[in-house]
Amino acid sequence: MIYIFIAAVVVYLARTLFMFVGAGKIRRKSIGQGEFEPSVCVLVPARNEEETIEQCLISLASSNYPKEKFEIIAIDDRSSDNTLSIMQKVAAKFDNIKVLSIKDEQQKQNLRGKAGALHFGAEVAKGEILLMTDADCIVHPEWIRTIAKNYEDEHIGLVASFTLVDGKRLFDIIQSVEWIYMNTMASAGVALNIPLGCYGNNLSVRRKVYEEIGGYKKIPFSVTEDLSLLKTVHNCGHSLHYVTDINGTVTTRPCKTFTEYISQHRRWAMGGLTLGWKAVVFVLSSLLMWIGIVASLFTANYIFAILLLLLRFMGDFSIIFPSAIKLKQNKLLKYIIPSILFFLIIELIIPFTLFSKKVHWKGQIFKG
Repeated sequence: MIYIFIAAVVVYLARTLFMFVGAGKIRRKSIGQGEFEPSVCVLVPARNEEETIEQCLISLASSNYPKEKFEIIAIDDRSSDNTLSIMQKVAAKFDNIKVLSIKDEQQKQNLRGKAGALHFGAEVAKGEILLMTDADCIVHPEWIRTIAKNYEDEHIGLVASFTLVDGKRLFDIIQSVEWIYMNTMASAGVALNIPLGCYGNNLSVRRKVYEEIGGYKKIPFSVTEDLSLLKTVHNCGHSLHYVTDINGTVTTRPCKTFTEYISQHRRWAMGGLTLGWKAVVFVLSSLLMWIGIVASLFTANYIFAILLLLLRFMGDFSIIFPSAIKLKQNKLLKYIIPSILFFLIIELIIPFTLFSKKVHWKGQIFKG
């Protein structure tokens, strides 16, 4: 029992230290000046988003960035609702919004789903920098400027940033904490040159780099197209950056139901499997923690079980807390501990959802 306990402690401490050091390093890193204003194109893919697309486009059009230096390309991906007509209505009010419409499913394997819509828009984009967000997101007025200035460093190929979650229910707040937690871990990986992930609703890439790698047309298809882009840019030798700044955030809607939440996390988990040994190490650190807790309870070593739980709570708290403060999300601080308890439970559920390789997303079925 003592060996299991020691293994769980050592592995989880190593994981926590990696995340804590990496996230702290990138939080302190500042790249570029506010005066640097490259031309920018914001890509907004949308499929059946009639409830949110108008608010998203208006928030983008209202950005505090020179209007002559940014364009917005909204891509309707075969919506069956009023998404396209709403896009066109909003575009009629703003000179820098262009609406594209995909009529038929992309034939090439790599260009199915969201990746295909993004590539469709990227092919006609004019900006030096391609920013990407989702149709259910609202961007900070300084979002474009905050992200774009990082490209003053000519070695930077891709920049990601944090996503916040809007909502008042306890379930919404837990998701808010989780998005900060996941983005912080992703930022730590970028800081230590071991990319672990990013989120496509707050992502950008230098257009020259996107064209160099062949775009999504050349990137193998994945249900997590954002992670595929991140890995490809990194593997081609370009530098990455992860912005931890309230001005660089976008705000998304929470999952409404637990079923929707599990489906989202199942898709993320399937995409994460492509990380190979890095995914194995991450899963092993959580698995060892659970093995240690269960073994301690079965052998009546309750002190060991308590110590392992305390380690988990303290470790995850140390990762979430600094980012929440940096992003001015003080209202979430009192919910961190109960949220971690929720994450522990979810860790036990998600592995059992991965037996089927089919992913249902936006009314479509993909194979992970």
